[in-house]
Amino acid sequence: MGSNEGKAKALSEKEIKVLKALINSEPHKERNMAIFMLGLKSGLRASEIANLRLSDILENDGELRESTNIKGKGSKVSRIFLNNQDLRKALLAWLDVREDYIASDRLFYTQKRTAMRPQYVARIMYELMQRANIKEASSHSLRRTFANTLMDNGVNIRDIKELMRHSSIATTQLYFETSETKLSAIVENL
Repeated sequence: MGSNEGKAKALSEKEIKVLKALINSEPHKERNMAIFMLGLKSGLRASEIANLRLSDILENDGELRESTNIKGKGSKVSRIFLNNQDLRKALLAWLDVREDYIASDRLFYTQKRTAMRPQYVARIMYELMQRANIKEASSHSLRRTFANTLMDNGVNIRDIKELMRHSSIATTQLYFETSETKLSAIVENL
């Protein structure tokens, strides 16, 4: 299972569509879609998703923030952006059904109404990918897909490093995948 950073593959557009359809067909679809989109559109790790609090994503007036600071790997505080429309839609859908009386300020909770732990977030995504028959994928695939999508859209590697919250560009480079199809398209489009 786990989120082995070196092994988790980036997801294709087709796999993303399959996963979205599967999430929407199952219980807890709003919660699981919000988790999925946070990984896919903000590049958050399972631990960062599990540790999100309502106060991290909501302004004092209850409006959804455009960005927020989170404590990430190594307790490093970093800014993440919540301004992607698909992500905002998923977060708002979750907030619409989220039970307000939950004692914890945590954004996500389990069926037993306890704060969601990082392993639980990782397991939800891993099991989802297994049910979708997507091999070599885990919760970390969302983060890897985020990085590859940025690269495919021509984003500068320094900006990707910042969005991924890496301390080194060398770490960021480990996330990129190539294929015969990509290489062929590069040459074809010269």
